[in-house]
Amino acid sequence: MKVVRLAFLPVKLILKHPFATSHGATTTRWVTIIEVVDQTGYRGYGELEAFDEPTYLPESQITARWVIQSQIVPRLQTADLKCPQDFVELMADLQGNQTAKAAVEMAIWDLFAQHQQMSLAQYLGQFMSLKPQNKIAVGISLGAQADLKVQQQIITRALAKGYQRIKLKLRNSQELSQAAELIRQFPQANFMLDANSCLSFQQLTQLQNLAELPNLLLLEQPFEPTDLVSHAQLQQHLKLDLCLDENIFSLADVKTAVALGSCRAINLKASRVGGFTTALRIVNYCLQQQLKIWCGGMLEGGIGRAASLALASLPVFNYPSDLSASDRYYQADLINEDFILENGQIKVPTQLGLGVSLKPIYLKKIKQQPNLICRNEE
Repeated sequence: MKVVRLAFLPVKLILKHPFATSHGATTTRWVTIIEVVDQTGYRGYGELEAFDEPTYLPESQITARWVIQSQIVPRLQTADLKCPQDFVELMADLQGNQTAKAAVEMAIWDLFAQHQQMSLAQYLGQFMSLKPQNKIAVGISLGAQADLKVQQQIITRALAKGYQRIKLKLRNSQELSQAAELIRQFPQANFMLDANSCLSFQQLTQLQNLAELPNLLLLEQPFEPTDLVSHAQLQQHLKLDLCLDENIFSLADVKTAVALGSCRAINLKASRVGGFTTALRIVNYCLQQQLKIWCGGMLEGGIGRAASLALASLPVFNYPSDLSASDRYYQADLINEDFILENGQIKVPTQLGLGVSLKPIYLKKIKQQPNLICRNEE
């Protein structure tokens, strides 16, 4: 496969409700649509998941777009890809920049799946020798709320809609006691806590008390993303499973975490680890090591969510995924299709490739964007 066109289109999405974490409150979300066209005219799409500022991840939308244009495109211009994994080999000398790589790789997986007359879920399943699920169980990630009663109402509505697991975001250590109270108030529901690096060993006693709550599944990312040693030390003192998110950019990071004993679970996001090829390798390793794994979300637009649903369809994940229904997110999304919650599950797209289509306004705009590929072939 030869890529003859690559274009991108930045799009500003507006959330229906602010989403608050320790990194701040998000009200708008920039994403970038990636369009890749091969020599036969097939079109594949990807979505750049870096955030506006490099606070959650080292990349931003601006820096990642620069990497795509100045680093990834030149490597693609003369390439002839035989399979999606060839893209990873092509980028082997490009350090970091995982969301930039993942955005383009997503579009390439989309293209190859279309050529094989498969949905992306089927195509990923073929590489894993697994049959993908038609529907996946999903949970919901709730931004932090200062008002306990407001958060109680939000949890009640989420459970009534059928979400199978609740994840509570923490902005600071003072919110631990409120989180514990909420978890006790809903004993029939399963919870996760996501600290986004806002905790320290000063909260050890509180965390040990939290670990006694039978419906708390795990604590995600209590410490800094670069500190695997402190996570290992904390895991030794806790019955509760620790889950790593921001620490994990590669299979090597997972292996290091396992060697140190830094966690018992991994929140897997294909965009954070450079794409599907690495994500599948991480899945295989976690299965070998009996490490729990589940599929997270990054406030994706519709393209990114379709890709994440395809990954989450593999029957290997231990917990419901962080991929909520479309009506949870944006005032207007990128795609024509809606992902609808039914009995705590969302259907996985079954059409060829990603299985979703851009809204006409974005389809028109991206076709007007300049082609970054310049092939000089006879």
